Amino acid sequence: MFALPVLLLCLCCLLSPFAVAETDEAAWQHYYQQSAQTLQNDTAAIQAELVRLGQNKAALPAPARRFGFDNNVPASWYQTAEGTALLQSMLSLQTPSGGWSKRTDMSQPRQPGQHFGVEPNYVPTFDNSATTTQLRVLARAYTATSQQEYASAFYRGLQLVFNAQYPNGGWPQTYPLRGGYHDHITLNDGVSADILNLLLDVSRQTGDFAFVSDTIRQQASRRFDHGIALLLKLQVNTAAGMTIWAGQYHHRSLTPAPARAYEMVALSTAESAAITRLLMRIEQPSAAVINAVQQAANWFLQHQLADKLWHPTKRVLLDRPGSHRIWPRFAEIGSNKALFADRDGIVVYDVHQVSLERRLGYGWYTDTPEQVLSHYDAWHRQHAATTPR
Repeated sequence: MFALPVLLLCLCCLLSPFAVAETDEAAWQHYYQQSAQTLQNDTAAIQAELVRLGQNKAALPAPARRFGFDNNVPASWYQTAEGTALLQSMLSLQTPSGGWSKRTDMSQPRQPGQHFGVEPNYVPTFDNSATTTQLRVLARAYTATSQQEYASAFYRGLQLVFNAQYPNGGWPQTYPLRGGYHDHITLNDGVSADILNLLLDVSRQTGDFAFVSDTIRQQASRRFDHGIALLLKLQVNTAAGMTIWAGQYHHRSLTPAPARAYEMVALSTAESAAITRLLMRIEQPSAAVINAVQQAANWFLQHQLADKLWHPTKRVLLDRPGSHRIWPRFAEIGSNKALFADRDGIVVYDVHQVSLERRLGYGWYTDTPEQVLSHYDAWHRQHAATTPR
């Protein structure tokens, strides 16, 4: 007699905002717990090794500006003795959790008692193309050699990428989480673009990724779609209209957030160019994706600096008729004015007010949006029929 009303009541509970919020919070708590366990496992592995060796402290591996090797070699190079040696060194620096560090020389094998990277508090990471680069190398190496250990290491690393994705679709700079700005959803230094480009390639199951299983392909596709949906939500909309993206966002509130003292809350042109190029790779873009690309391209066109040169050594902005167009690295949300800051975090509107140390040590201007605009007209013509007016 009361089965139907009870069923309806249960459905109402499941669909209520409170139930949805509880489900969402449960997903977040599971994520945090998994992250903490991953960190504990990585730490325990190093500590156990130190105990066996009778060491009190782990040594650091050798540093490198990137990774100490060329990742753009032909696939056949991985069949050589030199290629095999590089791969073995790289595998020795894969963390128990499956990722890699940045600024670490991976042409030299990890020695017993060493950390897995030169910055132990941020290993593994996706910053500076870490982990995504190594996964691409392993995919190419396996395609060239059919060595199962390369495929196994690839799958283990890709699982880390899957695990690191926040319930809302974004990625932190470093996983497992370490706190601070590293936990922000990170577009800075290409983190989100690198990961999503990798997932798109895996989901297409072509080229170096033809070997991936259908199950992995489907997982990569779902996580890619989830990440793209979040990016569409994160594109900054102001009273004057849609703009581009910020460099970081708080991972729960999704509000633009600062990173280092000189990386303020702002629109970020280089990162937004990478995201726009990623969106342009989607073969059958939705109306929302098309609109996002169009709005970003319009913003780049409206805020380009023509006849200006950011001098490569003097690090000053000069008038230079005929120079290629450039863009400031950061723009103020709302006014779109160029923003700059020093290590003290004080924001200024003139790059020449920044100390020489920070002008030499940071890229305050960029030409990366040019790569978007050079392909935009052809892309727009292809999708004009479905582009929102």
